Amino acid sequence: MGRKKRGNNPQNQVSADNGGAAKKTKSDTAESFLVKKYRADKITVAMEAFVKYTKSHRMLDAQYVRWTRGVTPEKPHVFSTRVGGTDLGWGRGSTRDAAIDCSVRAAFSLVGAHGYRNFPLDDDCLMEAPEDNLPAPPPPPPPPPGLPPSF
Repeated sequence: MGRKKRGNNPQNQVSADNGGAAKKTKSDTAESFLVKKYRADKITVAMEAFVKYTKSHRMLDAQYVRWTRGVTPEKPHVFSTRVGGTDLGWGRGSTRDAAIDCSVRAAFSLVGAHGYRNFPLDDDCLMEAPEDNLPAPPPPPPPPPGLPPSF
């Protein structure tokens, strides 16, 4: 009638040791939002449809993930839609909600066969992971002083 005593069971010690090592660290992504909990400032038709799609297909781990690659001065926000640890589509925009909307439309282009064909793609809806734009190469160094310029 008393409580059951825990012994020094080796299985308990092993599971406690592995629990500390299995923790995830933040990778190159700074922020992420679960789709089912995200509250946008401006809800679009595509974002609302994606919430319903992930609920009906029980994609409970679906999230919007911010990327640091592929940003431009005009469009500083890049997000991807991630389901099951796999990024489906990417989008860039001038605001966070615009980038998420573009990433949702890119993800819906993958499931177009299921009736999700009314979400148009544009240049900001990316089907492949964005790459960093490499800066232009620097100009060649000037000739050393004392030599005549060659024509």
